[in-house]
Parts: sequence; C-alpha cells; structure tokens
Amino acid sequence: MGREKRDGTWWVYMIACRGGKVYTGTAKDPQERFRTHREGKGAAFTRANPPQVLLRCVAYRTRSEACRAEAALKKLPRKGKLAWATGGSGG
Repeated sequence: MGREKRDGTWWVYMIACRGGKVYTGTAKDPQERFRTHREGKGAAFTRANPPQVLLRCVAYRTRSEACRAEAALKKLPRKGKLAWATGGSGG
C-alpha cells in the first residue's frame, strides 16, 4: 500500500484575519491548527495578520489532494476565495 493510501483525511481551511485578509492552509486537524495560528505559533502571515475566525474546512482523502486544492484556492482572486469560504466553489 502506497503512502497516499495511509495519509488519512487532510483538510483545506480558510481563516479570516485582522484587516480583512484571509489565510488558506492545509492540516490534519484544522481546529488545532487554527489554535496554533491564534497563539502566534503558525505561519508568518498569521503572526503579522492575527486570525479572527475559522471560515471553512473541506476534507480531502490525501495530503496531495489537499495541497492541490489549496494551491488552486490561493490562485483565485479575493472574490473567489470569499465565495469558497461561504460554501461556494470559488471558481
């Protein structure tokens, strides 16, 4: 069995940050990762733009699927990101 089959569930999540900015990431446990960001231990972006609210989390079967989805989200214009955050496809 390949590594991809053992990955388990990975999540793409989006956080609303101070100043109206949004942060998108991947994690095995998005709630725990959000807490890490709020504690100032996460990404440099969230240290500079403190997280306010976890907007949305979507599950993927593997890390590589989640990373591809995250990369696609990050390429969207702000309007598309916000559409995804509110339950739309964003595309």
